[in-house]
Amino acid sequence: MIISDRAFTVEEKREALDAVLKSATFARSDQLRRFLRYICEMEMGGRAHEINEYSIGTEALGRPADYTPGDDSSVRSRAYSLRQKLQEFYETERPGETIRIELRKGSYAPYFVARPELEGKPAAGAPKAPEKVSRRQWAAWAAIGGAGAALGFVGAVLGLRSGRDGGLDPTVREFWGPMLGPEANTVVCLASPPVMLLKSYREGEIPPQPPVNPVPKDVEEWYDGLRLNDRGGKVYMQSTMNDALLGDALAAAAAVRMLARAGQAAQVLPESGLRPLALRGRNVLLIGSPSYSRYAARILDKMPFSVRYDPVGKVEVISDGPAEGGAKRIYRPVKDEYGQLKEVFGLLTVVPSQAGGDDGARTAIFSGITSAGPQAAMEFFSSPAHLRKLKERLKREGYSKPPGAYQVVIRCGLDGTLALNWSYETHQVVRKLTLLD
Repeated sequence: MIISDRAFTVEEKREALDAVLKSATFARSDQLRRFLRYICEMEMGGRAHEINEYSIGTEALGRPADYTPGDDSSVRSRAYSLRQKLQEFYETERPGETIRIELRKGSYAPYFVARPELEGKPAAGAPKAPEKVSRRQWAAWAAIGGAGAALGFVGAVLGLRSGRDGGLDPTVREFWGPMLGPEANTVVCLASPPVMLLKSYREGEIPPQPPVNPVPKDVEEWYDGLRLNDRGGKVYMQSTMNDALLGDALAAAAAVRMLARAGQAAQVLPESGLRPLALRGRNVLLIGSPSYSRYAARILDKMPFSVRYDPVGKVEVISDGPAEGGAKRIYRPVKDEYGQLKEVFGLLTVVPSQAGGDDGARTAIFSGITSAGPQAAMEFFSSPAHLRKLKERLKREGYSKPPGAYQVVIRCGLDGTLALNWSYETHQVVRKLTLLD
């Protein structure tokens, strides 16, 4: 049960807010602290009804006055991160806090609630608490394992229907070209890295397939510390290639949103289950980087820019040649004073689909450093403001319309593992291109 926020004084609420803002959990999340401070101060000032996506973007996250929430999902991404951080803070760092702050799904207004064991009956008129989403549900929401789950995820999250035109900006339509056509049949291809999943099994319940293996002692202790509802079995690990990275999953959601606005019924397919020629000659939105996407590696190997490993710096970079020698332009990730990534790069690559011809199908590849890179690349490619500026740059080079093949490097600010903001860094038009059949 939830205690009405009217049961707490402004001083009590401010103490609850200060505890979060000064915590170790939020120490490296400046944007989330600004987000939380803004919405809490608005609520304490009796202005909760004025909180919306635009006000958060412009007054808390530093977006410009012409910021458009429909073209920039950074506030929604930050709200998701804020919910996770608050849950982490109250579960791990300060489980004994008397008053907790909640940001419920579907709302940007904060709720001040009592610690569960201190809760009594709700005050008259207190809102009913919505069903909370467990960590496992969030993981499943983000994973998008397989084509059916992916399509169900984006449909459920975005609540979009195909078959209608969402008033897409003309510049967006121009850059997406045949991928948004009425008969485009564009496929969203989602790559996924090989990973080891952790799962507990009781004796006698271990399945024969896929093979399971014992985990190291330190991994077992870490897993036990999560206190998951695993029925008390012994933890094992098993391999899979059907779990997408979170940034890639958000990029897939943005792609489906764009296709739905154009009136298309999106088809989402996992790359791991496709035959080699399944995408030949089709309009494709490929999300994934060369380190775990064979299709992306195959195409980017013939392009000026690619995501490469720098053996000297021991990091992934985006460069126009081998990082250890021969590259003229290298874009390296940036770390903060704590050694955590605070800035990475995304890479947008647009080429004619194999056997598609100059006026035929197109393939757009969204890659980058960490999964935030593909997410930033997709957000950039979906933004009318960014594409208009790119159009101006191309026009100065003599291109009256988007060229047949080009690449754009996108700078991406991070908050945790998600893209916080994105901006143009450089581009390269590809005049001679040879793709394998």
